Amino acid sequence: MPSKSSNLPDGVEDITSSEAIELEKLKRSLLDFYQSKNFQLTYPSLIEFADAIGGVQNESLKDSAFTFSDDLSTKELIIRPDISQQIARIDQAEASDGEKRYCYVGEVLKKRKDSFSRSRITVKAGIEIFGGGDNKFEILKLLSESMVIGNLKDLTLSFGKTEILDSILEPLNLSQEENYSLNKIISFKSKTDLLICLDEFKIDRTVVDKLLTLIDCNGDLSVISTLKKIKIDEKIINELEEIWNFIDNETSFKPHIDVTDFPGFNYHKGLVFSAHSADLGFSIANGGNYFSQTASGSTRSAIGFDQDIIAMTKLKVKK
Repeated sequence: MPSKSSNLPDGVEDITSSEAIELEKLKRSLLDFYQSKNFQLTYPSLIEFADAIGGVQNESLKDSAFTFSDDLSTKELIIRPDISQQIARIDQAEASDGEKRYCYVGEVLKKRKDSFSRSRITVKAGIEIFGGGDNKFEILKLLSESMVIGNLKDLTLSFGKTEILDSILEPLNLSQEENYSLNKIISFKSKTDLLICLDEFKIDRTVVDKLLTLIDCNGDLSVISTLKKIKIDEKIINELEEIWNFIDNETSFKPHIDVTDFPGFNYHKGLVFSAHSADLGFSIANGGNYFSQTASGSTRSAIGFDQDIIAMTKLKVKK
């Protein structure tokens, strides 16, 4: 069981006894499974230079991380709040043009509590594919099989496509800071805050109505008819239906559409998804498509997921 020592900071716990054993078993089982699927085991460093983590696209990573001054380099260092972007750095250093597949496990530290364990420290296990083709169905299947390995049942996979919101916001020519603020409000589904923000940005009423409609676009396939009414690209709508059918027929998850849910950090572009317990309603895994930058400055497609294996262990023990 977790230790409740009063000598630990708020949001920090020790994992002991049978729960520690279950955690270690799950970690080993997941890594063995990923390696059997030709994923290369990788252990990124616990710390990074603060000006390198996540690149210019991801201020939210830095906002969530603890930083400190390095006596050796005199530069600011960061304790990782996320491992996916570290894998992107490693892939960049390997400078491969072909497909690369990585798996990993390790601790992450965040300033705020955001997991089932309500801890600022958790252990993440995950996989990333760089430079591949359309790997979304493989990734969704592997996430489903990961939950089976963890002996977790009655889970829902919520998914969406970032292009839907992007297609509405891009013509507005908002600054990066304004775009980030707006995305955050929309993700929280606060219509009151959204209206205040849109009024401040002087957004046209037609766009306002579309964004208010999008916030309510979550649930089953009936969402599709609403998206058609606000003239979302037919290709994206067809892809949502295709993903729904795959999740429903080929995985252990119950599918759920949410086009304004952006799990994890804000570097994803394309498909985004998160796994939730039907009973407890918390996110135990997040993932999706994104792009990384190569050493030559070009972009490289990527897709992957990570899962909170402390949360998975707690859920398994609870059930």
